Amino acid sequence: MNLRATIATAAALFTCSFTVPAISSDQPVPRDESEPLAVKYPPEAILGEWWTEKEDKRPSAKVKFVLAQDDTYTGILAWSPESKKDVNNKDPKLRDRPVVGIVLMWNLRYDDGVYTGGYVYNPEDGGTYRFKAEVLTPQSLKIRGYLGIALFGQTQKWSRTPQGS
Repeated sequence: MNLRATIATAAALFTCSFTVPAISSDQPVPRDESEPLAVKYPPEAILGEWWTEKEDKRPSAKVKFVLAQDDTYTGILAWSPESKKDVNNKDPKLRDRPVVGIVLMWNLRYDDGVYTGGYVYNPEDGGTYRFKAEVLTPQSLKIRGYLGIALFGQTQKWSRTPQGS
């Protein structure tokens, strides 16, 4: 055996000695119990009201998702504990409007379990960002706002509001 073949064989044996043992089909596959199994919910699963994630300087608010006339999904700020005006809007004519009732998310299209292609307006800085969402469970929604590509953004988990609240 030449030197190159000997090194390749030794490397293969060394690598195999550190692999994870195979799991037989009769053994359960270990998983993180805090994350649900991947389930694709129907497109209308996003409809209704969701509590936003509470942050240090921002209390939780309610966002209501509805089906728009163009068959995309839209999120409207339905309730906020603070009555603020849209003072940071880039359009000076809109700065006096209340933020409750404005469309915050739009153009969300359902594609294979994920709502993509959307935009989100942030009244705190007047900026518009890309947006995507995924229903994790009937009570849990993962949202991500980002700039350009999804790598540069922020993810939150929202919870569905109880009926009638």
